[in-house]
Amino acid sequence: MAEVVDISSIIPKVGIEASMATEAGTSGSSSSSAAGSSAEEDFYIQCDAPNCNEWHEGSTLSPPITPLLASTYETWHCPSCTPYHGPSKLKSVTSMRQGLRKKRRIDFVKLNDPAALLESESNNNGIGVAANDVQEIDFRAKLELRRKKGMFQNGMTAASTTGKGCCLKITSGKNEFTTKYVNTHGFNQPVLFATQQPYQIGLKLPSKNFSFDTVAKLVGPYRKTQVIDTATQLTTEYTLQEWVDYLSTPEQERTRILNVITLEYSQTPLGKLVREPQFAREVDFVSQCWPKTTEDLRRILDHRSDNNKNRSLDDNEDNDKSKTSKEEEEEEEEDLTDLLEELQEEIPRVSKYCLMSAAGSYTDFHVDFGGTAVWYHVYFGQKIFYFIEPTTKNLKIYSEWATNGTSSSSGGGGSKKSNANAFLPDLITAAGGVVFEVQLKKGQTLFIPSGWIHAVFTPKDSLVFGGNFVHRHSLEMQLTIFRLERKMRVGKDYKFPFYQKLMWFVAWDFLKQRDDLMMMMQLGDKDKNSVMGREQQVIQQICGKYPNHVLLGYKALVKELESWSRSKQKITTDQFPENMDVTKVAIQLGELLTKCVAHLGVNTKKEKASIKLEKKEKKKTTKQEKKRHNSQISQEKKKPVITPIKCSSSSSPPANKKCK
Repeated sequence: MAEVVDISSIIPKVGIEASMATEAGTSGSSSSSAAGSSAEEDFYIQCDAPNCNEWHEGSTLSPPITPLLASTYETWHCPSCTPYHGPSKLKSVTSMRQGLRKKRRIDFVKLNDPAALLESESNNNGIGVAANDVQEIDFRAKLELRRKKGMFQNGMTAASTTGKGCCLKITSGKNEFTTKYVNTHGFNQPVLFATQQPYQIGLKLPSKNFSFDTVAKLVGPYRKTQVIDTATQLTTEYTLQEWVDYLSTPEQERTRILNVITLEYSQTPLGKLVREPQFAREVDFVSQCWPKTTEDLRRILDHRSDNNKNRSLDDNEDNDKSKTSKEEEEEEEEDLTDLLEELQEEIPRVSKYCLMSAAGSYTDFHVDFGGTAVWYHVYFGQKIFYFIEPTTKNLKIYSEWATNGTSSSSGGGGSKKSNANAFLPDLITAAGGVVFEVQLKKGQTLFIPSGWIHAVFTPKDSLVFGGNFVHRHSLEMQLTIFRLERKMRVGKDYKFPFYQKLMWFVAWDFLKQRDDLMMMMQLGDKDKNSVMGREQQVIQQICGKYPNHVLLGYKALVKELESWSRSKQKITTDQFPENMDVTKVAIQLGELLTKCVAHLGVNTKKEKASIKLEKKEKKKTTKQEKKRHNSQISQEKKKPVITPIKCSSSSSPPANKKCK
């Protein structure tokens, strides 16, 4: 059974119940009190939310809070409390906040005119389209028409019959999809767990009777989230309480069909109730390679060249000569601690998403950012996926279609109009490709590999828990998608956060494994083998640990890292880890992977020779067996044929005779 957790024990107190916990009459004077100096750089502000009362340094907030700005608040809520207790409340004096006009909220429940989506203070809300380009599309009708024409291949049926040419493998059981299985077979096709026992794949979920309303309480009723309008594929923002109110409206009374697919909740109480499937946790680069401690950062620092090795993180060459060794260590530890805090703020949080979709919702064809793989569990409701395999040809068609401005997934813009009104499945099938249709029911879990193009239709109101992860088994495809996103000029909000920085840590982690193996061999080497001998043993161990497709993926990463290390573009250099010699990492990883691939080449030749010899022996054995068989047939033909004597049916044979 899935682990049951008492939800009420972790829901933050909100509203009247919380208000009773503190004395009434809290005023803005407490918020604007300063702890210490009244100078702006030393200004602190206290949160007025019940049960919080934490002090925050004004200059570290976003936007920064100054004494003057603090004086305009009647009650001020810190960033952690805002999702649960609402935004800070201003004083009623209108002159206090001149120019800070509240943005108009688009109410989709009452919305009838899709052009209103484009309304904003500047007449340009960043959607990237003009009012006359807004179109309402009946995606349900489009899909149904093509289904009747037989355009979609039933992936589930194909998987249970031939297993060839199908995008889906159906599995059910505890140990059928593990890291060991993927090491052998790879992860190149979507995998569906039809079982309704999530614990069998290490997935932890909330207890039963979990609803949309519970999500809002746990993540915060005032938390804002992006909402997609299905007919136009344009977006706006709702608070979660507004979103729950919309979903509470009977389906027939909803004027628009809306969808929420980007609610990340890992740092909320809901994050404690959900744990990713075991496979996703075991292979995720973010959890495996992103630095977690100052010791991790110190090892990276020590890996730098000798000229930089003893410098501080600020590369200050004018260090105070009078500092003692202890003082230098304390200063370095402080620098590393500050850097670790920055990295913890930057860590990509993409492994836990909550998707809440109204019946009739549709998410257009897209590839998940950075070529990430996806885990996807239907808590209740139903989903229909439309998959397109990421072949070179299909990705080319997709990129051209997505950059026309007709797709909501690209985040970029383009001037091409040739396929402006095209539906991607039409383009794919016209080019000889296949579109697979797969249905997901309540309790089922789907794994989507890197690069697969897909769209999702929701037949009825659904709640889904899912997440993204980058892993070593599809590095080549992930880098292909990364380059494709750059070519398509995908917007920053649609990209994997700090993707390049993560890849540098991935490279460093691989080198660290080599160093650890070398150290272990050096300590346990009684025969004092040469360094070259130990290196060869390390290469053999690495090649034995990782399958060929993984090592070839790291080899592809080397090519990207070498290019990034030479780049002068700010968008690339900003993602260089602060304490890492990126050039040295790229060179050393390249040298290591060259040796590994060469070792694989030798083994491959030996395997081919062995297979060739085996085939030759098999052919020789078959020839000998055939010759022996023919000889037996020839001998049978030479034997005399004895014709039996038929006995008359009317008389018995003589006593001294027998019928033959």
